[in-house]
Amino acid sequence: MHSSTPEEMRITLSSFYGRSFTILLRDNKLIYHATRPEEKLVRDPSDDDWDKFWKETVNLKIWLWNRSYVDKSTSDGQNWSVNIKVGKLKLHTYGSGEFPDNYEEFLVVLRKLIGGLDFH
Repeated sequence: MHSSTPEEMRITLSSFYGRSFTILLRDNKLIYHATRPEEKLVRDPSDDDWDKFWKETVNLKIWLWNRSYVDKSTSDGQNWSVNIKVGKLKLHTYGSGEFPDNYEEFLVVLRKLIGGLDFH
């Protein structure tokens, strides 16, 4: 395993009315799963892909995101979670109807890592 491959990675986005997405690291590969319509693919990012991903996450400062982002005024919005562990860096965060300011930029970076697959 390359040093930039995470030990743990699970990213989810689910919508009360729309598609749901999960990216899960298993056996050093990323498993992409989407619903409505059902879609399941496996991606194997190169070491260079991982290195670019980590640099962009550091630039976005996702490692400083809060533990939770919750809009208590709504119960039917989008729910999401990001759980990543790579080396000494750990991120365990989630939200319901609320997002960090740079969440959309993070999704752009994530799409690059998974070969442009939809995650929105």
